[in-house]
Amino acid sequence: MKTYLSSIAYNLGNFYSIEEINELRDKPEVLESLLTLGLDKYSKSNLTTLEMARESGIQTLDKANISGKEIDVLIYATYSLWDFQSSPFVEIGHLIHELGLKNAYPIGTFLSGCGNLQTAIRIATNLIRGEECKNILIITADKFSENTSRLVQPNVSVLSDAAASCLITNDEVQGGFEVLSTNQVMNSEISYFDPIQHSLEIFERILAGSQKAFQQALQAIDKESNHFRLIITNNYNLSVTKSLCANLDFYPDQAYTDNIPRFAHASAADNLINLHDLSVSNPLFANDLILLLGTGPMTWGCTVLSKT
Repeated sequence: MKTYLSSIAYNLGNFYSIEEINELRDKPEVLESLLTLGLDKYSKSNLTTLEMARESGIQTLDKANISGKEIDVLIYATYSLWDFQSSPFVEIGHLIHELGLKNAYPIGTFLSGCGNLQTAIRIATNLIRGEECKNILIITADKFSENTSRLVQPNVSVLSDAAASCLITNDEVQGGFEVLSTNQVMNSEISYFDPIQHSLEIFERILAGSQKAFQQALQAIDKESNHFRLIITNNYNLSVTKSLCANLDFYPDQAYTDNIPRFAHASAADNLINLHDLSVSNPLFANDLILLLGTGPMTWGCTVLSKT
């Protein structure tokens, strides 16, 4: 059974210069490096993580012109577990009620970090292909405490507060994408590495893990890198994006990088936000192949999309 991704929406906070981050004021050399590598602003929200998720979810349902009653499952992807004000079970219940998802069963995912979107898409497409569900709402949301660092180690980007959402369905939607495959790999060895002292070793494994996930994705659809129009990565910096492209045999100009200066790294929401903004600024054609690359601390996932 075919599955489709559509109705992307997102919620970002207010934008501030990365020069206003206290930690970077104390590290002028790191700040200068990040500015040189394409960063400018980051997003900080006054909403809670779940409030951002709700605002994004409302937009997705509106775009899809679908009733909340028609959603079979809500997949909520986050690693901002600190931001629950009370019981997670209670607050997710509130989210489902406020979105009008009267028939939706909640599923949560958090162990893939900034690659949580690929986990959510993988779960959703398999539920639909198993003919258990017709419509699944995915929401990914993360917010960062004032008491924690916003630096992405080893000093490669800055974290932003954001939520993004989409619909996964078995019905083709105009303006959407067919989900051809999602493949994920993990390297648990990285869990023993210090991100500063072992930065080179970590990056080598990131490249190897990304390549392995991509090769698995290619085998599933019998395609090659040159069949793709674009690659969408997480927003780290221009140098990292260039390296990720080269590693998978993409040209740098095949990557969407407009949002790196706009809001830096919005965790797992990056892929959906970038796909949405790309579709607005650079209209895609039917059958264009797009690669979504999600990279967590030690997990890597590739989702292949075909424009409908």
